Amino acid sequence: MADNNSANRTSSAEMVESNQDLLTQILLHFPVKSLLKSKCVSKRWLSLISDPQFAAKISHLNVNLGPSGLYFYGSPFGFLNFDTNHNMLKIEIFSSENKAWTDSGGPFEAPHYTDFEHGVFCNGAIHWLSPTDVSLYFDVETESLKTMAMPRIQTGGPSGYWSSQRFPYFGQCSGCLHLIEVDSISKPRFHILEMKPDHSHWCVKYRVNLNNVASEFPEIARRYMDEFPTLALNNVEEIEVQYYAYSILSVVRGEKDEDVEVVMVIPGKIISHNPRLNTSKLLSSWRASNVYDCMQYRWYNVFHYVESLATL
Repeated sequence: MADNNSANRTSSAEMVESNQDLLTQILLHFPVKSLLKSKCVSKRWLSLISDPQFAAKISHLNVNLGPSGLYFYGSPFGFLNFDTNHNMLKIEIFSSENKAWTDSGGPFEAPHYTDFEHGVFCNGAIHWLSPTDVSLYFDVETESLKTMAMPRIQTGGPSGYWSSQRFPYFGQCSGCLHLIEVDSISKPRFHILEMKPDHSHWCVKYRVNLNNVASEFPEIARRYMDEFPTLALNNVEEIEVQYYAYSILSVVRGEKDEDVEVVMVIPGKIISHNPRLNTSKLLSSWRASNVYDCMQYRWYNVFHYVESLATL
């Protein structure tokens, strides 16, 4: 009986090995690191895994699985050139084929203080935030400039109020555009908003309670007396949490709705928090000289990368 089972397993393995399409489909579901090791199995596996078409299929499959990690970069990079002329803007696109810039559309007037330096590319369009009720996005394929609505103020502030503190994160993952909105650094919660595919409006996708994060990493909850002990007055207010020290680096989503991680810097640590499961974990740590070290990195200093077999 044992000999029969062994023979059946050998026969099945030989059938898979002899079927190129079946073997390819199986290998496509291997993690990238496992594929690199699998090149040593045989010359045939080496040839298949090294094939550029196989590498392209791996890259295509991994696009919707979310990033494998984050890459830090010190300065912004863009491929659009903005030519200003009497408060009017003009978009030019650079062609890698003819090495030349060409105009895209006519001059336009952008909303005040639009942040063109930190654009977010998502689903074929580049998006920019502005401190008004509307922001802009540029559809690269159709070369058309359009507007998208911004979230309404929930705190009773003036119409159009906006600051880097209110929107500390603006990015994308797995084809979804995300925006994080906070009322105040003293409040233990913030919302993660997601833009509808038709750019009609933002909706609240996740809610993060920082008290849950503080239960695992208490250093995120701060009191001014922690930084300025000589100013402590020894009253009740001094021993209560007065603000939360963090900077949001990324929102990472997986295949399932509960597979979401908010990556943030807190004093001396980089952590991730799952708002669906209310769990937090440590990703990295270092010796921080002061609490403000966690504010030096922002979302636009971090880029997603996806494991791939593609060569540079």
